[in-house]
Amino acid sequence: METSSIFSGLENEGMRDLTNTLKIQPTYTYEPNILELQPARVVCCMDGAPSKNVNFRGCKIIRLLVSADSSDVTTFPVNLTIAGPCYYTKEDKKDFEIMMRTREQSLLMKLPYISKFDWPDYRAIEQCPKCCKRQKPSSSGTRYWLVYQQCIQCTEIGVGTRMMPRLMCEECFESITDEFYVSVVVGSGFEAVGPETIAPLLDVIEDQGPITWLQNGQRLANHVDGTFLGAYKLYCAWEYSGAFQAMCDEIGRQMQSFLGDISGNLGFEYNFVGQQQAPPSTYWEMSQIPDKEGRVCDYDGCANVHGKRVAPKPGKKKGKKTRLQECLGCFDVMYCSEDCQKAAWPDHKAVCKEAQRKRKEEEEKGKARQKIDAEEKMAAALASFVPLSITPQGGGGKKKKGKKGGAKKKKGKK
Repeated sequence: METSSIFSGLENEGMRDLTNTLKIQPTYTYEPNILELQPARVVCCMDGAPSKNVNFRGCKIIRLLVSADSSDVTTFPVNLTIAGPCYYTKEDKKDFEIMMRTREQSLLMKLPYISKFDWPDYRAIEQCPKCCKRQKPSSSGTRYWLVYQQCIQCTEIGVGTRMMPRLMCEECFESITDEFYVSVVVGSGFEAVGPETIAPLLDVIEDQGPITWLQNGQRLANHVDGTFLGAYKLYCAWEYSGAFQAMCDEIGRQMQSFLGDISGNLGFEYNFVGQQQAPPSTYWEMSQIPDKEGRVCDYDGCANVHGKRVAPKPGKKKGKKTRLQECLGCFDVMYCSEDCQKAAWPDHKAVCKEAQRKRKEEEEKGKARQKIDAEEKMAAALASFVPLSITPQGGGGKKKKGKKGGAKKKKGKK
């Protein structure tokens, strides 16, 4: 594979003609960008399933855009949209093999191929955009980050674009994002209801849960808090909600301005970076502001500090950054790993169970209050109801139905 050049080795000829690489260049520097997707009615098209219209509710997504300060940007920029953390299993690989099949592979699978353009197969998903290593399916719980990359190619039939899912190593993802901060407010929908503050991007994403755009207390159906989805399920969650298509439509509109230019000039000197960046939204909304800076793991036998690197493993230059996660039982303590959480459980168990009991009790009281409020509103509405006195117009009782101009004929045998 040509990982030593600007290409990763998986690009086709049409992508190479426009210097569309699947590899993040060493000269790239990134900056976070919050893109607001407006509510809309979009068409959801999943492979092998009939298309359906979805009422997309709108959301904000986080993108990583190649900075205009990047030196020697001679390729189509590898701009990324953060989908969320995930696992990668054998089942995910099988699903992606079918979804990302090429025209030739479709013939072997005896499946239709709808696209006018041929794109790289599932290996492009498995290849990390930064280090170009292939991710292997695992049952050990190795965590990756699913990102979407805007790809483009030019062939005899025209210019085609595609939003391609990619799996990124956790270490590579953190190497790009660990110094980023974003503006955060406590909000609901698109309305800010709290003061604006600055928080680390990784803390913001991880506090949102398994999907970045599930904001303000929204929950994914049939999902257990604190767990991550498989890569394909995470992709499907984006697709079925309408968020994926809304993202494709919005970013596609941003590309329209220079797609017309390159159709008449296939040179390599394009100002891709400046043309693709959209004005960022002013803030990211959350149900609560993450506050982890300088906090120590709550297990007594551990001294790891959130955001600080641990000692590097043999053969590694840098140690992994400590990322504290809340206990999902009480939401009061934080641990840096599952091992620390398990080790602390015997001492923490009683406090955690009591906190869960109190929270459940408060939730039940809230539901009871809502029920009483609804009943009182209904009683008040019935008390204020005044029935109308209706006087029938004209006299007489009920008229007998029959044919005009005479009595109803008796039925008889022919």
